[in-house]
Amino acid sequence: MTDAYLQQWTALEATRAAGIALEQVARGYTALGGTHDGFDVEGYLRGLTRLPRRDRDLIAHAINEIIDSTGSMADGAHYSTDRAAISSGFEDYLRPLVTDPDGYGFDRRALRPHVQAGNGSDGGPADGSSDLTEDQEFRRLQALYTSGLLDTGAEERFDRLTARTREWFGVSSSSIALIAEDRQVIKSLAGPIGQDLPLELSLCAVTVTADRTLVIPDALLDASYRDHPLVTGGPRVRLYAGHPLTTLEGWRIGSLCVMDDKPRDFTENDVRDLRAFAQLVQDEIWRGPAA
Repeated sequence: MTDAYLQQWTALEATRAAGIALEQVARGYTALGGTHDGFDVEGYLRGLTRLPRRDRDLIAHAINEIIDSTGSMADGAHYSTDRAAISSGFEDYLRPLVTDPDGYGFDRRALRPHVQAGNGSDGGPADGSSDLTEDQEFRRLQALYTSGLLDTGAEERFDRLTARTREWFGVSSSSIALIAEDRQVIKSLAGPIGQDLPLELSLCAVTVTADRTLVIPDALLDASYRDHPLVTGGPRVRLYAGHPLTTLEGWRIGSLCVMDDKPRDFTENDVRDLRAFAQLVQDEIWRGPAA
């Protein structure tokens, strides 16, 4: 069984190494019977979202078919199980994988990773789990500090995106928050709501614990948040919506969020739009600052 994060990582690497357009993968996935739309597929291939095992395998197969048709020498995308890899006909394209304390790596030796979904033995976030082991949290923090985002202060490339996000949703504030070991660090802020906070007060820290968009249309009506200090006191948050941001390796290090002191409905289209803005932020994180 290949861990979901590791499988996703191989899809990202294979797509990049072979120079495959994400739209091409999406078309191949649909042709194989995939039911998610192109936006979801591209989000998966940018590390923004997770997909069920069947869809991960269909995406891997679409990538491998493209690699085969183009004659590329790039390594293929891995499947969720050895059985799926064997039945795909592309098993020879797949280099055995091994993980080490510094992250994921390829290894041509005949090694199979001893990974079971949920046990975290690979050091990566467990499939479907919102809780990180001590080792996983160490590696998440290592990924955050290695990114350099905490060292560069405010950056115009991120400030432009939070300003656009705030304007698009018509909210009082939009921010990019990075979640360190004991605090929330605001990387970019457009509006009055958003500040560095202890971890226990951070709503964005809750967003980072799961691969999903967290939406609180009216915090006063939500039993989980109505007594939160940010709701009962200043800045009296009512609406909160945030989407996780990850490193290239899939570690969730922060979130893009919107907040308002007035409640409002947050529709499926709004969620999709927030994810699209998060994708733009994600691209900047992965690309790094301009030289």
